[in-house]
Amino acid sequence: KFMMHMIWPEHCPVCGRPAVSFCPECLASCVLPLPPFCIECGGKYDGSCCVSSSPAYALSMHGGNSREFLLDLKYRNARSLGMPMGRLMADNAQYINADLLVPIPLHKGSKREYNQTELLAQGISERWNIPVASDALFWKEEFKRQTEKNGHSRMMLPCDSISLTEMKRGTKIILIDDVYTTGATLRAAKFAAEKSGAVVAGAMLWSRRLLTEENPISWKNTEE
Repeated sequence: KFMMHMIWPEHCPVCGRPAVSFCPECLASCVLPLPPFCIECGGKYDGSCCVSSSPAYALSMHGGNSREFLLDLKYRNARSLGMPMGRLMADNAQYINADLLVPIPLHKGSKREYNQTELLAQGISERWNIPVASDALFWKEEFKRQTEKNGHSRMMLPCDSISLTEMKRGTKIILIDDVYTTGATLRAAKFAAEKSGAVVAGAMLWSRRLLTEENPISWKNTEE
């Protein structure tokens, strides 16, 4: 294991086991599915706004082991985590009937080498046999990254900041994102989808963050 770690330096973000990107037991410890909540308001999916909204499903709260895996995937170049995390999301969620999985795109100018939400979508696709439309959504212009905003300005993301490529009217899609904080990004994506004639059957997320300020300094070895 030591020699493998020297050749391929990686370790489980939870227990530190060398030469592996994760331990199955550590990854499974993240599972604590939340009840469906409303994309529009973030509340339980049975409010008055839910008539025109869609349900969102998160595998866990954004903390503990779940947070460590997501930070490794997003900021520490552990791309091998993406598809296993996506498979875990699918295995612990109620199946959603849809035509396409649509990951939230990276912001323009992002320094990341890959889109972590696309990797999650590919893992879900393996389990549910739903194709991934990797380039369906795109940012209209270079909006300031959500992690660089405070809690209030995150809520102010314009609804028309994201566009969806043209697709057949009535196409059912599932939006895929990594973490839900204020819901502004998902609301913008839902607005873009419906404007293009698609139907948002639901959204799937790795985790949900509480509406409290999180100090970016606590994100070790990150660039964003």
